[in-house]
Amino acid sequence: MLVVDDDASLLTFVAILLEEDYDVITAVDGFDALTKLLEAAPDIVVLDLEMPRMNGRTFYREMRRRGIDSPVIVLSAFGADEAQVELGAQAHVSKPFQPDRLLEVVSGLISH
Repeated sequence: MLVVDDDASLLTFVAILLEEDYDVITAVDGFDALTKLLEAAPDIVVLDLEMPRMNGRTFYREMRRRGIDSPVIVLSAFGADEAQVELGAQAHVSKPFQPDRLLEVVSGLISH
């Protein structure tokens, strides 16, 4: 699983939350995430939208352009539901969020 967010404390929190059940790789922005995608396509990408250097929308489009079709959960305080529809992502979770909600969405995507 790849978690992409520029907020270091949130990135750490989400990684710790998910590491109990999944292998987690983290990235601090879209450029960092693209580099990590070269190592292996993740089962799921948890993606923030608002980041410096390369935002989540640009990263999503570049990931798809490269043929990586991993399911994406948009995790954002800024229009996560609209971005899910706009991008064609599989799910969204709006910040702030309850940890159980994120785990429920991840579990639902893993089981498909």
